[in-house]
Amino acid sequence: MARRVKRANGGQAAGTRDSGYLALYRPIDNFDLRWGLKVMDAGYTNIRPGDDYPARHHPAPYMFTWNTGRRLSNYQIVFIGRGEGVIETENGGTAEIKGGDVFVLFPGEWHRYRPKRDIGWTERWCGFSGAYAEQIMGAFFSVKSPVVRGADATAVRRRLRRIARLFKEGRTACVPLLVAETVGLLTDTAPFAAQRNQSFSSAIGNACDELAARFDESIDLEDLSRRHGMSYPLFRKLFKAQTGFSPHAYVVEMRLNRAKALLHETSLSVEDIALSVGFSSHAYFSAAFQKRLGLSPSSWRVSKT
Repeated sequence: MARRVKRANGGQAAGTRDSGYLALYRPIDNFDLRWGLKVMDAGYTNIRPGDDYPARHHPAPYMFTWNTGRRLSNYQIVFIGRGEGVIETENGGTAEIKGGDVFVLFPGEWHRYRPKRDIGWTERWCGFSGAYAEQIMGAFFSVKSPVVRGADATAVRRRLRRIARLFKEGRTACVPLLVAETVGLLTDTAPFAAQRNQSFSSAIGNACDELAARFDESIDLEDLSRRHGMSYPLFRKLFKAQTGFSPHAYVVEMRLNRAKALLHETSLSVEDIALSVGFSSHAYFSAAFQKRLGLSPSSWRVSKT
């Protein structure tokens, strides 16, 4: 029989050594909300083939049946470690779920999900609320696309384990760590992170190829980002994460590399080289060169002879 422990703050924990689950719940309190993000529930469950779903160890507000579905008052991130199933949400429709997938549940959004009865699944989750949480979720997640595929499963699993461990401790000193781990979880599972190795990665690669072919031209970087299906802030963020340079710095770096070759291999004037590699003026080129290499173009040329 599952052991249940009532907490002084009204929270509840459930679990046994061999039950294959841990479920932790706590109410909102004002101290935690000062951080803008309050973890309200966390845990994991191992649903074996043939097991009823959902398991009966959750409090009434979190329970549901397939026929009725459920609406939560807070956000939840659910990670499926292995197995298969299905999810249906009010705005996102129906989607198949497989091991490694993450799905996001929004406050007030009707939903239902379950593993395939002959396969089962393992799930880890974290529920949270707060003004900062709303800001992050509104900026990077959508009720129309609740399933996130391609996230780093190892990182997500590690985050959820830490969150459950800190949450179980229940100490006030753990609150900042819980907030940090939950924000990290959202960063690891946000669609832009999950897709970095998929469609966005390909788009950034194509943008790099275009910049390499046109580095000596005047390039509208915002137009480039739009043509690759992103806003410029998102394009710049992903570009820097993938290359180590902002798009502008990437272009400047290529121009400087070409300029070094021309300084070393030709007798062209510094001014001619500046214009030929795409700098708008001799002065701008000299300043960028000095900042990057610690020498003026003329001095660098002499040092290489």
